[in-house]
Amino acid sequence: MTEETTSEAIIVCGVPASGKTTFAQGLARELRWTYLDLDTLTNPLFEYMGGEFLVDVPTSEPPTRASVNDIRYTCLFDTTRENLGLGNSVVVVAPFTSERTFPAAWARLVERLAIPASRVHLAWMDTPADEVVVRMQLRGAARDLEKVKEPERFLSPDVTRPPGVHHTRIDGLLAPHDQINHFLQDFTVREAVH
Repeated sequence: MTEETTSEAIIVCGVPASGKTTFAQGLARELRWTYLDLDTLTNPLFEYMGGEFLVDVPTSEPPTRASVNDIRYTCLFDTTRENLGLGNSVVVVAPFTSERTFPAAWARLVERLAIPASRVHLAWMDTPADEVVVRMQLRGAARDLEKVKEPERFLSPDVTRPPGVHHTRIDGLLAPHDQINHFLQDFTVREAVH
């Protein structure tokens, strides 16, 4: 016996150090949904293989050759789809630079998740670039060292502009509990309309 699942996905995006992980963890806890993080799922293998300095450059085109970043996202998408197929709603966090920037890339993400588009929601963490740099300096992570040296390269207008697809903006300067409350108010209103 098969029944249609009603699982949903909230995709949380934004630049590194924008606060998206803290928000996504709190949101998943509040909703009691599965939490999936690109870094948690892929960084151990990525670092074991030697890693590389990645600048996420948005593109509307599907990749012609898989990069390390493409493979990392494939792991995340496959794990997300598997959870959704089991009936688990998920909060998924990663930069999602191409997916949030270009409608065609967003459509491919939704298709890969194998649930109706109406059940995939985008939350964009909007944090000013100067605050992102301060947060990177404070956390002192090795992965941020090159980015802090060249913030204008890392935080280019292509990477920091608002999404080109329907989304809910999260103010990166608010306290996490306020971010969650604002998002849930908007999310509940939208869910009531659908």
